[in-house]
Amino acid sequence: HTTPMEAGALGIGTGIAGVAMLSTLPNPDVAGLGLMNIVLYAGVYTYSKPVSSVNTWIGSIVGAVPPVMGWMAAGGSMWDAQAVSLGSLLLLWQFPHFFSLSWLHREDYARGGFQMVSTGDAHGNRTAGLISEYSAYLSVLPLVTTAAGLTSTMFLLEASAANAYLLYLAKKFKENRSNANARKVFLCSLWYLPLLLTAYVVHSEQWASQADHD
Repeated sequence: HTTPMEAGALGIGTGIAGVAMLSTLPNPDVAGLGLMNIVLYAGVYTYSKPVSSVNTWIGSIVGAVPPVMGWMAAGGSMWDAQAVSLGSLLLLWQFPHFFSLSWLHREDYARGGFQMVSTGDAHGNRTAGLISEYSAYLSVLPLVTTAAGLTSTMFLLEASAANAYLLYLAKKFKENRSNANARKVFLCSLWYLPLLLTAYVVHSEQWASQADHD
């Protein structure tokens, strides 16, 4: 059995090694962002879970950072429109994904003493409302990226189809807050993210321009 001290030593060791590896990249800011994410996740997010349901919003920032780090590692800036749009996609996606999951396991979270939205939401009104709200925000993102010239019209069409289905499932859960409907939202979120990310890359106007240049 691993002791808490051994687990802590492993976590600190791998964290230091990971940040050191990232610091060797041409853009050292990636290492700084990685270090920030470790502190935010292992510190602020983890210790806020027994205190307030705001932990989910803190955790969403952690989840949004990795694609931004990837963009920066490839030579871009964290303020580039592509980095912001990819980070926004990850940020918004996490809410339908996690709120549906936490509704399924609300009793487990309550027994563990974790302050999630679902544990203080006896009838699921707030959980269902937040799932619908953030699903609606996700449906706007393809409009923004296409209008800004970051992605092609095909991305708008494909993403809109996926968003329409997610909104439909969110509506069904809002009408009937059963575990079965929550599970459908969660399962949709599992394929939704890789589909949207793949479509974003395939239909990236910058990638198309680079290919034409090459």
